[in-house]
Amino acid sequence: MLLRLLFPLFILFSTAIQANDFPIEIIEYLDNTKIVVFIDKSELDTSSKWSPFKESMPLTMVDTLKYIQKYTASNPELLNASLTSIELKQIPHHEKYWHYLVKMKSRTNGHTQRHYFIVLMNGKVIAGLREPQMLK
Repeated sequence: MLLRLLFPLFILFSTAIQANDFPIEIIEYLDNTKIVVFIDKSELDTSSKWSPFKESMPLTMVDTLKYIQKYTASNPELLNASLTSIELKQIPHHEKYWHYLVKMKSRTNGHTQRHYFIVLMNGKVIAGLREPQMLK
């Protein structure tokens, strides 16, 4: 009898867990620092797919720099930031999805601060999170 009562609850609970989409995690190691970026699955679904050598790029490097410039212009902390590097990379475990990895730096009160971004092929700019180094 108890099993009959618990079974519908189990079904309800298990479907609620499956309904949640976990974000896609991209981990990069840059400048001796671990950088993590989380991308919502829905955001990736709206991004363009790209097959190198088979079709033209949906987002060029020039377009990417325009999106970064627009993003930094709306963020006072990044107004004086300069571009350090930009790199085209594939999103792990999603073979037709690519992104640009953008590194920037700024100086505040004599200290250099580094900034990391991912730009999806739809122009969406996502800031990377710098994980703190473990204490030894």
